[in-house]
Amino acid sequence: MKRILLIILVSICSFACSDEIYDFVSVEGEWKLTGYNSVTGFDINDDGVKSVNLLEEIECTNIETLIFDSNGVMSSNATFNPKIDIALKDESTSEYVFNVECDLEGLIGFASSYSQNGDTITYNNHSALIIENQIFIVFENAIEIYNADYTEVIETQDLTLVYTKQELSYEIK
Repeated sequence: MKRILLIILVSICSFACSDEIYDFVSVEGEWKLTGYNSVTGFDINDDGVKSVNLLEEIECTNIETLIFDSNGVMSSNATFNPKIDIALKDESTSEYVFNVECDLEGLIGFASSYSQNGDTITYNNHSALIIENQIFIVFENAIEIYNADYTEVIETQDLTLVYTKQELSYEIK
């Protein structure tokens, strides 16, 4: 019986101590918005190249960062909030027209409590996923695509915000 218990204990320790155990990334620190992603991608700037990352397609200034502190508070001093209208060019094609308005009203900040459980962050009834050094937040049906005369939403797509962890840099004087 002691031998069986010893084998079980050694097996558990070997599994728990193996290099294959995933180390979760701590969310604490500063995360910059690096992706404002649609599902299919668009060529909003009319350069002939579609991108799923709308940050690459629009000229709005993006300075959004999320800061997660060790006390369970997530905050941002500036949110990225452009208004992007997408509509069919006409009912007979699958080409789109775009109207982009950058948020020039000023900076919108917020603070909220958060919790981290493994690779999942929960805040304000939202969930986010950490994969390596990025946070992914999906807003379902947040992108609306209208018919040609803007009277009806004909399609929606999810919007995925991607934040990349910023490394602390120290300047020595």
